[in-house]
Amino acid sequence: MMRSTVRRNGRKAIPGSEISGPVALVTGGARRLGAAVCRHLARRGYRVVVNFRSSTQQAADLARAIEAKGGGALAVRADVTRPADVRRMVDRIRRVFGRLDVLVNNVGDYLEKPLSKTSFDDYRRILESNLTAVFLCSQAALPLLRASGRGRIIVIGYAPVGRLSPVARCPVYHTAKTGALLLTKAMAVEEAPRGVTVNMVSPGTLFNSVLKPSTDPRDYIPAGRFCRYQDILGALDYLLGDEASYVTGGHFVISGGYAI
Repeated sequence: MMRSTVRRNGRKAIPGSEISGPVALVTGGARRLGAAVCRHLARRGYRVVVNFRSSTQQAADLARAIEAKGGGALAVRADVTRPADVRRMVDRIRRVFGRLDVLVNNVGDYLEKPLSKTSFDDYRRILESNLTAVFLCSQAALPLLRASGRGRIIVIGYAPVGRLSPVARCPVYHTAKTGALLLTKAMAVEEAPRGVTVNMVSPGTLFNSVLKPSTDPRDYIPAGRFCRYQDILGALDYLLGDEASYVTGGHFVISGGYAI
């Protein structure tokens, strides 16, 4: 937890804990796409748990910005590749809010390197952040998501992953995201009787991606532009809405026609 406020009776309270509404956990929520998701969910009335590992200042600033606009936010440090950290994070959510309605598995390091030059440390780091983290966070969050009655798990994927074809420039990352897609589908089948939906949303090349196949999107993206955060947020809105309560195990590619 980053900080606290004080009730009139002198007891400390977590910012947002006294605000009503559903609760969403966003892993890697302090920066870039994760921060955009946190701000968007806060605007939609969610109390947002901003998970971070090392972006302490960014997480604190984001939580304060959400609170300043009347929302509820809690910044929680946890390395989501470590089981003990994940358990502590979910226990914290249970104690503070007593519920969890949405989990967005956003964490995932990227590696563009041929297999022959990939070290074991590279391999382990990419699989842990993109696959192990999804397993650990989803498993730990499921009891609260089931109790919600309308729990939602969203896994942020990778546009080419559904094709099951080799991607030579980033084979380990592609392998990890493929595993995350299969895990998404397995969880969807297992949790459907309990009312929890599980889906993957896979962006194409984001506008702020450092590594792009080309600096000109018209070279390879049929829509002629890079993916914007708003494109992804629109898909999230649909999947979190009541109209998508029957939609589970899906892979939603947000790529403007690229990699489909």
